[in-house]
Amino acid sequence: MKSLRKAFAVIVATIVLVIPQMALADVNDFSFESFDATYHLSVNEQEQNRPEMQVTETLVALFPETDQNRGIKRSIPSSSYGDKPGLIDVQSVTDENGTAREYEVIEEEGFTNIYIKKLDDSYVYGRQTYVIKYTQAWIIKSYKDSTGEDEFYWDINGTGWQQSFGKVSAKVTFEPEVQKHLLLDSVACYQGLSGSTDACDERQVSKDQMTFTAKNLLAGENLSIAIGFSQGALNTSGPEVSGSFAWFLFLFALVLLLMVLVWALYFRIYRIKSQGSSPIIVPEYKPASSPSLLETSIVARKGNHLMQALIVELAVKKHIEIEAVADNEKSFILRRTNAGKDEDGVLSCLGLDKPGSVLAIGSSSDKAQNAVISSALQKLVAAKTKQVNSSGYFLKRALGLPALGFVVAVGLYLLWFVAALQLDAMTDAGYVAAPLLSFFGFGVVYWLLVSKRAYTAKGSAVVSHLNGLEMYIELAEKDRLEYLQSPKGASLAASEVKGKQVLKLYEEVLPWAILLGLQKHWGKVLTELYEEQGSPTWFVGTPFIYQSFSDFDQALSSSLATSSSGGSSGGGSSGGGGGGGGGSGI
Repeated sequence: MKSLRKAFAVIVATIVLVIPQMALADVNDFSFESFDATYHLSVNEQEQNRPEMQVTETLVALFPETDQNRGIKRSIPSSSYGDKPGLIDVQSVTDENGTAREYEVIEEEGFTNIYIKKLDDSYVYGRQTYVIKYTQAWIIKSYKDSTGEDEFYWDINGTGWQQSFGKVSAKVTFEPEVQKHLLLDSVACYQGLSGSTDACDERQVSKDQMTFTAKNLLAGENLSIAIGFSQGALNTSGPEVSGSFAWFLFLFALVLLLMVLVWALYFRIYRIKSQGSSPIIVPEYKPASSPSLLETSIVARKGNHLMQALIVELAVKKHIEIEAVADNEKSFILRRTNAGKDEDGVLSCLGLDKPGSVLAIGSSSDKAQNAVISSALQKLVAAKTKQVNSSGYFLKRALGLPALGFVVAVGLYLLWFVAALQLDAMTDAGYVAAPLLSFFGFGVVYWLLVSKRAYTAKGSAVVSHLNGLEMYIELAEKDRLEYLQSPKGASLAASEVKGKQVLKLYEEVLPWAILLGLQKHWGKVLTELYEEQGSPTWFVGTPFIYQSFSDFDQALSSSLATSSSGGSSGGGSSGGGGGGGGGSGI
């Protein structure tokens, strides 16, 4: 039975892995009778005197007389020598009689792929001829560091074919402006696999025409030719875009877009101003009576520690107590202690609806329950945010001018994109990536700058009081006590400075310290006071030392994590030049 299962697995693996590969290889199971290429080299004086050529490739394929092939794919490297834009323009594809063949040109992974097949996907049989005509630019390269010459060093059929070739030939002719720079003593040809230095079978060289031939090439074998020219006589440096109109337009649009961002920054600093704001911060020793901690966090955009602050506030107000689980420093229990009013709805979100109800947090908490609670808390914050936004804390955004500025920016991006397209038509260097990749980032930065919310006098008062409380929390102990006894803090009797009232005052500030991210600092302050006067009634099961409070903070973060607001000299080889490529059956 075990051997049968093993045999079955082998059969399945063969079906899944081998058969699809055989089917994929079928379309390449043919050969080429010949591959004949003609190259006419010239100089384009209107386009920076760039060397270019008119190419005619004639491929004679020998297909089987079965329903296997629909045509061929010719793959031509899109760049010349890998570093210059080929600017390949396919002009026509015909048969040997000049009758047009149906084809499609697709740029794919650095290749210009010409798919030659009928639109109805019908099969072709026997001997088929494909005549491909196209132009290509920047076809001469400087080899100053090796041969000391400029060369037309070209792979003819290329090493990317899985078919054999009975014959591969190349004929090269020259326009007079190219011909006068020829070096007839610097001509070579090679054939074979990539890296082969074997000379080609035949070559004939003259200043008017050169021909090269390789016979009986196997799959992956190629014919390469190298023709030398005087160093520096022809433009081999590639396209120069600086100084062109498209280059000027590209830079012009870019500079104006940067100016739009500068304007957005100016608008944010000088046009979006809060009412009643003051640069002077006055320390505040206790929280404001209103708005609530939750509402204040939304107004002041302080949401990173909001959930921890809200829960500790419930404990400080004696609505719940926090119990450390024995023998597990990462687990705590929240217990409802009274039937007091659930002012913001936080108790309901926690599931602590009545006295005695409990909630475990930390390592012993229930993950599914945590998800439900987190979702409820998020909905609570969202509802409260909507309420706060309509309660007169913020000025209405004046987005008319910023919207007009963004329309201008979009127009500039279109101009920048058009200029980039023109540059890429000249260089094929990918200038168009700049506007495409930066548009989203530009839009985000722009709207972050111009959509800042400004406060009304009511909102500024809330933020000012919170900043004052933050200053008070950060004061040293000596400065804090002196402040409480100052005229500003005179509402507290002197006898209360070191008494229970002060301890109560410090507990009242704790949730706000958490909201401001100062829980570690304030936790140490409370630890020192509790060591003198005893642990708090709302934190039970362990002495209220600094580490216990830190563990509790981590437990809350992990359990109730929510998001709040916010070669011509003979030193070359086959496959070492430009051009070439390959192809396949379809």
